[in-house]
Amino acid sequence: MASKVLICDPCSRLKKSSNAINFCTDCDDALCIDCTTAHSALKITISHNVVNASALTGRSFNLKKSCTNHQEMPLEFFCSDHDCLLCRSCMADTHRTCSKILPIDVAAKGIKSSVMFDDISKDIAALRYSAKELVEDRQKNKKRVGQTKEFSQQKIKKIRNDVNKHLDKLEKKLSYDMDAMERELDEKASAGLSKAKTTEKNIEDVWEHINFLTKHGSESQMLILLNEVRSEMTKQSSNLQELILTQEMNGLDIEQVDFISSTSSFGFVKHVSSPCSVSYHPPKHIQAQIQLTHEKVPTKFEFDKKIDILSGRISCIAVTDDNKLLLCNDMHGYFNNNVISCTETGDQIQACTIFHRVFGIAIVPHTEEAVISLANAKIIQFVNISSMMPGRQLQVTVKDNCINGIAVVRDTIIVGGCSGNVYFIEKINGKCLKTVNIGTGTITSFVSLLGGINDVLYCCENGGQKRVHGMKLDGTYISSSDVKNPMGVTSDSKRNLYVACYESNELQRLSSDYKVHDILLMKSDGIDNPMGIAFNKTYSKLYISNSGSDKSVLIFNCK
Repeated sequence: MASKVLICDPCSRLKKSSNAINFCTDCDDALCIDCTTAHSALKITISHNVVNASALTGRSFNLKKSCTNHQEMPLEFFCSDHDCLLCRSCMADTHRTCSKILPIDVAAKGIKSSVMFDDISKDIAALRYSAKELVEDRQKNKKRVGQTKEFSQQKIKKIRNDVNKHLDKLEKKLSYDMDAMERELDEKASAGLSKAKTTEKNIEDVWEHINFLTKHGSESQMLILLNEVRSEMTKQSSNLQELILTQEMNGLDIEQVDFISSTSSFGFVKHVSSPCSVSYHPPKHIQAQIQLTHEKVPTKFEFDKKIDILSGRISCIAVTDDNKLLLCNDMHGYFNNNVISCTETGDQIQACTIFHRVFGIAIVPHTEEAVISLANAKIIQFVNISSMMPGRQLQVTVKDNCINGIAVVRDTIIVGGCSGNVYFIEKINGKCLKTVNIGTGTITSFVSLLGGINDVLYCCENGGQKRVHGMKLDGTYISSSDVKNPMGVTSDSKRNLYVACYESNELQRLSSDYKVHDILLMKSDGIDNPMGIAFNKTYSKLYISNSGSDKSVLIFNCK
């Protein structure tokens, strides 16, 4: 854009033609010298950001300034309570009670020197570096495809050469076998010929004797001879008949082994692959200095809605970044739509069927994927959150008979066994990196509280010791709290734990050091053998699944 002449946009709208020298990033207009002067004089545009046209790179960088929910309204405010931009209609509709709403100009003061700006700049630099590495890696991969083809073609030639050598050996062996059989049959034929000649000579001798006496002998001599040769003729007749029966006509032939039709190929082309070598660690989602976390700890839970579960039971609940609910239906035997996606108000959006018993579910951070523990199969199933389509599977090798609770912390998947074991699983290949034993019961759920050196993983042990356990991510055990058969666990912004107690039909709150212990909801509030528990992302709603006689998901508004 800097290399070509810019035309002043306000002048163009007035059917004039003027060359632009500046550009207003707020109006997205190119300005000539006169329009620049007017722009800086008007109250409504005096605060706009005007830059020299030579600063433009040729790309248009358009900021979305209209509200997503109210297309005709401009974004004018920032809500620190919910970390979002607002128009005036949003303020009136959904943010009446919010106490920290500022004009965008006020909220943005000092943003370019903020920690957030610095961190995101570093994160973008890391993203750019990794993206560049990925392009280079993919170029190498494209080149490698051709290289491996050439190498494989050389292997084909070698295989063909080896096959030819092997055929030469087979030909030599077949010729050797033929020579051996020829010698054997020749000897046999010679022996038969010798016997035939001997028999022929004996018969000829008798014939010549009779023929001589017929011509030159007396009748008395003939009588004597005939009496002599009668027994000899019987003997020769018997010998000849026996010799004929034992003789055969011999020869050689080749019976071909049908390896041509039975051998369709002397090799197979296969796809070989290995994980991408580029390493990338997703950036931390650090909030701006103007953003305030949701610091309010819920003190009251007001029943809002119940979702009845007609078949099975909801064993685990996960909430996506855009506040969709993902529900695992722990069906037994018959599997149909056992992973469900709902709106935050409980209306079903999509569902998919996993042909195994599902138990736990967790979101893979910064992706469109979730992981599900297939309890009895000991498989980790990936599912696309947007399409609700099952993806790849990881078969995990662990000593427990099944896996239940599941969590994802950075690049590691964590699953709970049925004998008090916690397994740390590599996310790419499913390799078990570490095993930590913390009890004897079933590890049904996890929640991770991340904060640098204060990274802690909490989990529920159902049965066995019936406790909530805490450990560091390196497996170092911290402590535990005795709870009435905990099943599900989640946390709020103050690192308090909320535990669904299966036996006592209670929702209990524990401080992360276990010093504060409150009972928030009970059987009288509709809690019936609770299993899954989760807050939405603004901590304004709480979801609890019941697995008793009332199989349902309860939605509470947090006050």
